[in-house]
Amino acid sequence: MFGDKFYKKINKLAPWQQTVFALALAERMYPNYQLFSDTAEFGNGAQFRDTLDTLWTYLTVKGSRVDLSAELDAFEKLIPDPTRFEHYGAYPALDACVALGAAYNSVICRVGEEAVEASSASLGTVAGFVDLLAERELSETELYDNELFMAEMEFQVELLDRVSQPRDADTILAIRKFSAQEGVSNIGISLE
Repeated sequence: MFGDKFYKKINKLAPWQQTVFALALAERMYPNYQLFSDTAEFGNGAQFRDTLDTLWTYLTVKGSRVDLSAELDAFEKLIPDPTRFEHYGAYPALDACVALGAAYNSVICRVGEEAVEASSASLGTVAGFVDLLAERELSETELYDNELFMAEMEFQVELLDRVSQPRDADTILAIRKFSAQEGVSNIGISLE
């Protein structure tokens, strides 16, 4: 199901579904950002968490008032430039920021490619991590045989199925819980 067929389905998502899909991937990648922030002393994991929470509230609480432009401006200061760090963790942290930025953009701009952008960022995090562990760039076939990469694709397929349900706050909150994966990121990082 992954590949062209998957991305065609993502492109057909309604704007709110694009937002939830991208936000769910950012939620799952949050531990990657937090660990990087703590170890590199860059950014602010608590502020990243608050930014996630603000968007979840915006999507689930009727009448919630959020200045999304101000939130986005504050969030942009948290984005690492991996070329400025010797630390590999800058790349997964950047990908988490890309997914969260895609969620914001899907509300503000609604280009319609935000869910695909977040999907690619999350897959890129996993592919980069798997390459790092292998100490070389794996072929596409090797990636598709990798357990961690397969788990990422399965997660995204399941997420797409959940996001495709009718909109209501309980469904979105259930997606939030599902995407948190009990605090374990897409590359197996846990803050516990």
